[in-house]
Amino acid sequence: MLQLIATLAFAAHAALPAEDSAQVRREELMAKLKSGGYTVLLRHARTDYSFKEEVGSMPKERNQQRNLSDDGIRDAALMGVVFRKYGIGFAEIIASPMFRTVETAEMSVGKPTTTTMVLRVFPSTPEQEALVKTAPKPGTNRILVTHHFVIEKHVPGVKPGDVGESEAAVVKHNADGTIQLVGLIKLDDWKALSNPGYGKPQAPSSSTAVLSHGAPPPVAKPSGLPTEIPSTMVGQLARGYVAAFNSGDASKMRAFMEASFVADPARPIEERVKTYTKLFDDFGVLSLASQDSSTATLVTLGFTSKKGLLLLTLKSSEADPHRIGSVTFASRDNR
Repeated sequence: MLQLIATLAFAAHAALPAEDSAQVRREELMAKLKSGGYTVLLRHARTDYSFKEEVGSMPKERNQQRNLSDDGIRDAALMGVVFRKYGIGFAEIIASPMFRTVETAEMSVGKPTTTTMVLRVFPSTPEQEALVKTAPKPGTNRILVTHHFVIEKHVPGVKPGDVGESEAAVVKHNADGTIQLVGLIKLDDWKALSNPGYGKPQAPSSSTAVLSHGAPPPVAKPSGLPTEIPSTMVGQLARGYVAAFNSGDASKMRAFMEASFVADPARPIEERVKTYTKLFDDFGVLSLASQDSSTATLVTLGFTSKKGLLLLTLKSSEADPHRIGSVTFASRDNR
């Protein structure tokens, strides 16, 4: 009799985690992430497979690496739209040092706090396993931007092919130091979770979508602002814009604009890209020098460039705060 009771008790105990271990998707998974306590293992965004690269290799030059494709750049920007929409932040952003992983991080969630070869080595090492299993600080999330073989090796229940480029596995950390798969974010999920009408023409907001040398709206410079891009929603949009701008690649900027700008029939993407090319030719790579103004919908940043100091003012759309309404450049002397 005692043995029967013990057997029944064990069976009941074993059945308890069943619901908890079931994978969740989309809005339900976003709600869990918003509460904190999870690690997202994000496979870098889609790449150009016409370039062949040895698994686990680490060439230093960009032209020796497989890089993000236009679709991948668009995917990374869309990830940022989703995370901002659902109010999901990351206290730790850790990436493999490959260009494609670092740029995926920058365009989706921000500059990596750490880059490490631990997320690139193959076969796996104890250091890699330890990094994956490290729990986030209470109430926060962490994201590891890495490669398929790291995810397949360390996430229980994930088989080769389950997590493609631009996809992710979300895990929770158990008290015994193990991790458990909570759910996957597939490529179609990013699109479904983004703003309704993603990829369709949208009416312009009351903010004119411009990208020019015109003077930005006059705003007083508050004292004591930090020299960094703020972590607000409009700040994240600015971070993605600057990353695309500094790439010097018109195709990357085009992809970012398509994913993150409000559509404006009066300023088609082709015209905006031509303006960007002119701006990059004039100013070159931008280096952040100051944060001049920051509100919920507008940020003005100071940059050094090859033509001296300039100001960039970026406003989010009033109709859709997850997208950019306008970007304006001006010389600091003309302000």
